[in-house]
Amino acid sequence: MKKDIEVSINPIEFSKKLSICSSGEIVASKDKKYLLVNLPELCEKEQNIFQESFKELKQSTKKIENKSDIYFFLKSYCLDNLILLNKEQREKILYWLEIESLNESILTPLLVDPDFEEIVINGPNKPIMVYHRTFGWLITNTQFNSDNKIKNIINKMAAPLGRQLTFHTPLLNAVLKNGSRLNASANPIAFSGINCTIRKFKENPLTPIDIVYSNTISKEVMSFLWLAMQTNSSILVCGNTGSGKTTTLNSLFCFLPKEERIIVVEETPELVLPQNHKIKLNTCDQLEISLEKLIENTFRMRPDRVIVGEIRTKQEANAFINTMLAGQARGSYATFHAESASEAIQRLKTFGIEENSLGCLDLIIVQKRINKIDKKTKTRKEERKVIEVCEVIKSGKEITLNQLFEYNFEKNKLVKKNEGKKIIDKIKKTFSVNEKEIKKMLKEKEKLIEKLYGKVNFQEFFELAEQE
Repeated sequence: MKKDIEVSINPIEFSKKLSICSSGEIVASKDKKYLLVNLPELCEKEQNIFQESFKELKQSTKKIENKSDIYFFLKSYCLDNLILLNKEQREKILYWLEIESLNESILTPLLVDPDFEEIVINGPNKPIMVYHRTFGWLITNTQFNSDNKIKNIINKMAAPLGRQLTFHTPLLNAVLKNGSRLNASANPIAFSGINCTIRKFKENPLTPIDIVYSNTISKEVMSFLWLAMQTNSSILVCGNTGSGKTTTLNSLFCFLPKEERIIVVEETPELVLPQNHKIKLNTCDQLEISLEKLIENTFRMRPDRVIVGEIRTKQEANAFINTMLAGQARGSYATFHAESASEAIQRLKTFGIEENSLGCLDLIIVQKRINKIDKKTKTRKEERKVIEVCEVIKSGKEITLNQLFEYNFEKNKLVKKNEGKKIIDKIKKTFSVNEKEIKKMLKEKEKLIEKLYGKVNFQEFFELAEQE
């Protein structure tokens, strides 16, 4: 592609094919990984026809609103200029005319590909980046060649929400109608130039089985969490950015009873619950409705379970802990940024929460995004792992952590460290069973996870879990 086309394809030499996805081919070259997006390349003749027709299209007084208008324009242009195109040539030129004139985007194949979690535009003349759930960051062979083109794409996505990226509003955070999260910034605050990040919304959430077979967590630990979720236990899932803590927490909601009333409070809609008896609330900056206010509002909604998407501030943390101290719900759940269970406790204490108040928490799960390097191939791979599961034990006015499971990096697996106390006691009371019977229940859950692998989706798993 020549420079005067605002979207370009960059040729990439590669040494190894890694995989094929719906939007293109994933390849490797030395220590880098690329996505070769399936976009039609134009030969010199096609390029000239495209450029001349596009110039005329921009100068045309005819209203161009859709793909049909583009088609008839190109047909008329070719007749007027005695140009004969075969079907393949016509489709390629139409494709690029649609992208350039309708603000159709080369992002489209990336947005619909289920394997990509994030799409990043770092500015003009820089390759678009995507985050693949298996291969991590990939450099694409496509880029935008102007600030205006990037701004037009961003504003087209944000327009249905009544939002625009301008000089006076150079920072944009929005949730698109498909649930994806859009973040963009431009001058004067974006020193390196206009940029955009799209975090895609998962329409089909991962089941607990998916989490197990992606090697994020073991069957043993997932079976334990299955029983814990069915008791009146409150859980905090911690981890670094992009560690998959929200995905893991979301999978656990398959274990909640069908008839319970669940209130979900989020800043950005990410959680998908299989239950019908639920209310989802989102913050609204324009109306000054904060996450803290929404958490406090759950007091008046008679919830059985309260779910907070992510706790970030002192006010949010205090409101979340207060809901548990008030005993208004059977269980409360949230995600939180912390690298370990002990760090989570320390961070909550720095938010002004008294140590003895933290005893209302039952479990802290810690998940991390880990870089793995294959010794033979020297290739780098990113994995998400649950590295710690701890009980929060209250003793007088102090809090201690009982580490139940810890990830052993040498053995590459979660290993049991200590027997459960608090949760085991809750399971005994909930199911009226002894420890021997609990072990049998856990084994049955493990076998069911094995049996259902690859056979059920999120909703189907929920229906089956309800019967167990």
